[in-house]
Amino acid sequence: MRGQELDKLDCTFPKGIWPRFDFDDSHPDLPALYLQGGSIIPLGPPHQHVGEANPSDDLTLLVALDEHGKAEGVLFEDVGDGYEFTRGEYLLTHYVAELRSSVVTVRVSKTEGLWKRPKRRLHVQLLLGGGAKLDMGGMDGEVLQIMMPSQEEVNKLVSTTEKHYRTSLESAKRIPDVEEVSGQRGVELSGLLLN
Repeated sequence: MRGQELDKLDCTFPKGIWPRFDFDDSHPDLPALYLQGGSIIPLGPPHQHVGEANPSDDLTLLVALDEHGKAEGVLFEDVGDGYEFTRGEYLLTHYVAELRSSVVTVRVSKTEGLWKRPKRRLHVQLLLGGGAKLDMGGMDGEVLQIMMPSQEEVNKLVSTTEKHYRTSLESAKRIPDVEEVSGQRGVELSGLLLN
């Protein structure tokens, strides 16, 4: 929205928990990102195209627990080209997370397909709200457990993260609106190409 800064937008969400997160790239010209409580989103490293991806690339799970302390998500993997998946040549992994007695357990609940699980590192980022998150690492396919800090420690972490977020937004160099850019460089360039 033109003229409104990211940290001043008033967002209305459906019922539930919607923690804000980013990829350590907060900027007023980028959209705010929220994940619905109860969701697990798998992420891989950035690639230009599927041909660059390797099954052994690190995998990250963004986890947002719901009001019952649970979350689930799926990851589908295949060669990225062709129809081998119709013959079972894929791996469909169902991940679940559950909070019990101050410990969040993240595990694979079910798999489908003929592929074996690649040996790769797994990073779990548990979203706490206000952009704060807890990080835990291990190997994909293993059970990971994250000890929840006390509510006081969570509040401090959220407060520190929100201060960092505001500082990032305030110190970011804004991208100028199109109307603010001087000259008609595109028109000048196209005229040169025609001559």
